[in-house]
Order: sequence, then C-alpha cells, then structure tokens
Amino acid sequence: MLNLFLIGPSGSGKTTQAEKVAQKYGLTHFSMGQLLRDEIASGSGLGFEAKSYVDQGIWAPDDLIFDILINKLKSLNFQNFIIDGFPRVLNQGRVIEFYLRKLNQPVSLLIHLNVTFQEIMDRRALLGDDFQEKDRTDNTPEDIAHRQQSYEETIDPIKDYFKRHGKLVEINGNRPVEPIFEDIVKEIDKLNA
Repeated sequence: MLNLFLIGPSGSGKTTQAEKVAQKYGLTHFSMGQLLRDEIASGSGLGFEAKSYVDQGIWAPDDLIFDILINKLKSLNFQNFIIDGFPRVLNQGRVIEFYLRKLNQPVSLLIHLNVTFQEIMDRRALLGDDFQEKDRTDNTPEDIAHRQQSYEETIDPIKDYFKRHGKLVEINGNRPVEPIFEDIVKEIDKLNA
C-alpha cells in the first residue's frame, strides 16, 4: 500500500512527477487543483461553494477541500494514491494524517519538491505558453508571485509536522524531470526495503 502526497510551489512540476509515480507504482493520481476545478465544472453543491472562493482569488476553506478529497479517496478505499498540491496548510496535513491513520491507511510519504522561485520563472520564460497550466485563469506574473508568497508562508509548518512523524522527503526540484523522478523512486523504494 502506498499513500503519497506531493507538494511544491506552483510551477514546480508536481503534476508531472505525480503522474510518473502513479504510472510506475499503479497508483491513482489526483491533482488537488484539478479536483477543485472539476468539482466547480460539475456544478455540484461543493463546486458552487468552491467557485465563490476561487473567483475571489482566495483558497477554499479546509473543510470544503477535505470533503472534495475524501469523496475521491473513498472510491479507492483510501489506499494506493498520490495526490499533488495537498496539503497546502498545516491543518490540512494534520487532519488527513489523523483521518487516514484512524482508517489504518496511513500516509506513506509527503514528498516535497524544493524549487526556487527563480527556477520556476526561468522555466516559464523558456517554455512560454507550453508552461501554462491547463484550465487556469490565474497565470499573470502577479498571480504567480502571489501563489509563491502564499506557498512560502505555509510550507515550513507542514514540512516540520511530517518530518516529526518521519514521513517527509525533500527532493531537489531544480533539475530536469528524469533525475527528480529517479530520486523520488529511490525514496519510495526505501519504504518497501
């Protein structure tokens, strides 16, 4: 059983890596941002509520995010998944960790892609439109800088919490896709060693 979470700043390549990991280990991959956008697109009650926050450019509250995520994980019996872009704040990390542990499906690892803001901006400049994330309406330089700032303000407590539980892995994300992926695989394989 593998229950993985992969976090990193916006534009760090989280989804790319999560997709590769999912494929290698036969996991179900969810991108939290995409789950939110899908929920909004579905027109559900949760989606309608989420839209009101997203339209204002603010994060949806933890309980709403949690409800959307738990609905998805329930269909997997809460096992063998990788979720990128979650947790975003310490409370989300604590709640999911406690919730999964209670179900005897604990978090296996929280993988953090360590990528500098300069690297992200360099990638955007290099790749131009190809780098734009699908379905995103908030890709102006101001939006990107704002997301980076929000991320930097919330990341340390999350990392500290999972580190204390022996579940944190730091990966140097300032490199091409393959070496990053190889390092993630090494860390995951240690779990079964």
